Amino acid sequence: MPAERFFTIAYDIPDDGRRAKVANTLKSFGERVQLSVFECWLNPAQLQELKRLLQKKADLTQDSVRIYPIGGTVEVLGLGRLTESPDYLIL
Repeated sequence: MPAERFFTIAYDIPDDGRRAKVANTLKSFGERVQLSVFECWLNPAQLQELKRLLQKKADLTQDSVRIYPIGGTVEVLGLGRLTESPDYLIL
């Protein structure tokens, strides 16, 4: 299985319904760390599936979803903790 990489995913979606659908999709792949920010450990296949689902649930003419691959060390300042790599992922 290809190696997992760590991603931070942030979104700005003005519509409540679409925002809820995007958030629920992201909950299946990672952990919410801010109101509109998730951290996810994803292998390439999971990343592609997540992108496919997000493109279906968001209106890309009005909404913004940003996927940031994180390399190196990530620090958390203040409240919260770094999301750990899961032993398994249920989709």
